[in-house]
Amino acid sequence: MKTILVITFLCIHEAASNYCYWNTGCPYKYFSTETAYNSVRGDIRDSVIKLTGCNPVSIWGMYRHGKRKPSSHFSEKIKAALPIRNYVVESYENGHSSLCAQDVDNLRDWKFDSKFFDGVIDITEEGRQEMTRIGNRLKETFPSLLDHLPKGSYKFRSAKGIWIEKSIESLVSGLGVPNLIIDEAKPGLDVMNPYSTCGAYQKNVKSNPAVYVESAKYLKNSEYLATKDRIQRRSGIEYSLTDENVTALYDLCRYTWSAVDRKSSPWCALFTKDDLEVLEYEQDLRHYYRNSYGTAVNEVFGKVPLGDLFTNFESVTKGGGNKIVAYVTHSTMLDQMYTALGLFKDSNPLTGANRDRDRKWRTSKISVFSANLVAVLNRCVKEGSSEYNVVFYLNEEPIRSICEEGVCSWEDFDAKLRPTVNTTIDFCEFTSKHY
Repeated sequence: MKTILVITFLCIHEAASNYCYWNTGCPYKYFSTETAYNSVRGDIRDSVIKLTGCNPVSIWGMYRHGKRKPSSHFSEKIKAALPIRNYVVESYENGHSSLCAQDVDNLRDWKFDSKFFDGVIDITEEGRQEMTRIGNRLKETFPSLLDHLPKGSYKFRSAKGIWIEKSIESLVSGLGVPNLIIDEAKPGLDVMNPYSTCGAYQKNVKSNPAVYVESAKYLKNSEYLATKDRIQRRSGIEYSLTDENVTALYDLCRYTWSAVDRKSSPWCALFTKDDLEVLEYEQDLRHYYRNSYGTAVNEVFGKVPLGDLFTNFESVTKGGGNKIVAYVTHSTMLDQMYTALGLFKDSNPLTGANRDRDRKWRTSKISVFSANLVAVLNRCVKEGSSEYNVVFYLNEEPIRSICEEGVCSWEDFDAKLRPTVNTTIDFCEFTSKHY
C-alpha cells in the first residue's frame, strides 16, 4: 500500500509542475478516439469474474480497427501546421517561450515521416501489434474453445477499408490457429456498419452541420478560449493561432504518440494537462451527437449487431452457432452499440456551454483504437442439467452495469437482447456510397 501511495503522489507532483513535459511522471494519455488501446485496456486473462462449474462455449465480439495513419483531410492540415515548430524554437531562443530546454530539443529533433502523413489510410505497426495481441490474449484465456476451429465453427469479417481488413487479419493471426478463413468485406449493408450505406444517416447526421452545433459552441466557450490562449503563450509564437492550428497541433500530439513503445510525442509539450482535457471534451461533443445519445437514430443502428449477437448465442444453446464471431469496424458502430445498451449515459446531455468533468461519455475510454465489446456465452452444468449465462467485456474489462455482478442469466440476456432481433432500418431512404 505504501508503494502505491508514493507512486500516486509522484504522479500528482510531476503533473502539477507541468513545465517540462519530457520528464513528467504521468503524461496525459487520453486523446479521444485517437487514444492508444494500450493506454486504457484491461486484460481478459485477469478477469475478476470466475465462474465455477461453467465453460465458455461461444465468443462474440465487435472490434474497432487498430491505430491507423491520418486521412488525407487531416494530413494536409497537419502538414500545413508543421512550420509552427520553427516558430516555437525561434521563440524559445528569443526568450519568449515557457517551454523548457529539453522539450524544445525534442521538438527540434523530431523527424517528419512523410509516408505516415501521405494521406493514404493504413494501419500502423502499433495498430497491427495491438490487434494481434488481443487475439493472443483471447486464445490464452479460452484455450479449450479456440484451440480447434474447424470450418463452419467461426465467422471473421471486417468492414471495407485496407486498414480495417488488415486489422482483422492481425486479430485472427493472434489466435494462432492455422488456415482460418476471413470472409470478404461486404460492399453494401452489413451487420457491423449498417449506418455506412444509410443515405438518411449520411445526409441528416454525419453531414448535417446542426449535429455539430454544441462542439462549435464550445469553441467560443471561455474555457476553450483560455486553453487556446495558454497554448499561444506557452509556445511563445507572435501570430495568433487559429482553431484549425490548435486542432492540427493536437493531432500531431496524439497521432505521433506510441503506447506500445511507451514513447510520448514531443508535440504534446505544447499543451498542459488542462489543455488536453479541454480538447478531449470538444471531441466528445462531436461523437456524442454524431454517434450516440445526441441523435435518436443511433440507438436503432446499435440494435442491428446486438440482434446478430443474440441470434448466434441462441443458436449455440440449441446445438448450432459459432465458437467465435469477430467483426472489425469503425468507432461509430461501437458508440451506437453502447447507446443501444444504455451504457455511459449521462443524466443530462453534454453541451458546449459547460464541460462535465465527471461525465460518463468519454471517448478516450470507450472508443479508442482497437476498442472492443465482447460477449462470452458460458454453459454451466448443475445437478445434471445445463444453464447458460453471458458475461460482457469492454476493452477486456468485465461490464458490471448490464447485469448484476457482471453476469447475465440467460433469462436476463434474452429479455434485454431478443427485442433487437430483426431490427429494421427502412428509414434510410436511399443507399449511400460512403463506407
